[in-house]
Amino acid sequence: MTGVGGVGEMPAGEFALRLSALRGTATYAAYLANASDLEAAITELVEELRALISDDAVVRIAPRGSEQLIADLAATSVEIVVADTRTFAAPEWKLADRRRSAIAHRGVLVFATTPASFADLMRNAENLASWLGGEVFAYPDHAPVAATQREARLAALRAWASQTDAEIVEAARAGTLPRDPEYAEWLVLLGHGELLDPAPP
Repeated sequence: MTGVGGVGEMPAGEFALRLSALRGTATYAAYLANASDLEAAITELVEELRALISDDAVVRIAPRGSEQLIADLAATSVEIVVADTRTFAAPEWKLADRRRSAIAHRGVLVFATTPASFADLMRNAENLASWLGGEVFAYPDHAPVAATQREARLAALRAWASQTDAEIVEAARAGTLPRDPEYAEWLVLLGHGELLDPAPP
């Protein structure tokens, strides 16, 4: 299975285990997630790392640019640093590459970012990209799971009411749909939330 940008997927817990095994080495890694999933990816990764190691061994930073990244890294001796670099574009990565000796970290440094930002890194920071080696993974895309869960819930609602989606929508439009919360959920799952409070005729 491949994740965003064709990079292999790895759940946050599994990635945390991998990173914890690399403690004591100077390791650079990247964890990619779509913009809508990145906050969840970073939060999960940091929580998993802290559970595996300790709160004091992991820090999350969110530098606004390469200069702040350099300053933040210089100010910490924490073993594992997860850097939220979603805002980094070509200029930031170019500067990071030129000043890569200043971001050399005695431990594990993870760039958590979006596929677009990572593409800029690969195009504009050749030396820094080489530091990553094979430690580039993607947070799993949960959209297919969500779609499966939605369909399972709809199937349960159809069985519960012995009615079809079309019948529910028709009843809602006619104003004859019961006010049970299950019917409201059904309409929302079908993308017809606007029928929950129809305008008066």
